[in-house]
Amino acid sequence: MRIKTILLTLMLLVVPVLALADEALDLKKKIMFDQKRLVVMENMEFTEEEAAAFWPVYEKHQEELFQTNQRGAKLILAYASVYQTLTDEQAVKLVDEYYDIQDDRLTVMKKMAVDVGKVLPGKKAFRYLQVESKLSAIGRYELAKEIPLAR
Repeated sequence: MRIKTILLTLMLLVVPVLALADEALDLKKKIMFDQKRLVVMENMEFTEEEAAAFWPVYEKHQEELFQTNQRGAKLILAYASVYQTLTDEQAVKLVDEYYDIQDDRLTVMKKMAVDVGKVLPGKKAFRYLQVESKLSAIGRYELAKEIPLAR
């Protein structure tokens, strides 16, 4: 589980940042989504009925999360292009955009929690949200290690 999680995390971090052709990006995105789905499957114990109700909700929100992560990747690229010469004005804009992205991510997660709570029993919904949160935390940690502090 740990190795798969780390590999998935690296893909979650690298794929949005890479400037790839549309076809290649679509393929990488599909691979990333499939690997994340496997991690979720390994950590959940769905009945057939629960799985049938859960996966459409999951797919809907994964696309929303991906779009939010894409915005985060663009922000990182913007920072990377100026971090050695970062001005106060640029820093304020980066901070504002960062928190706008975090707000959007929280909105998606809240919608996901409500929708997942409608199709899964409470403890299973909570368990899934824990898995999603842990994957996100791993990704943020790995990313934070690579981003240099502003000068």
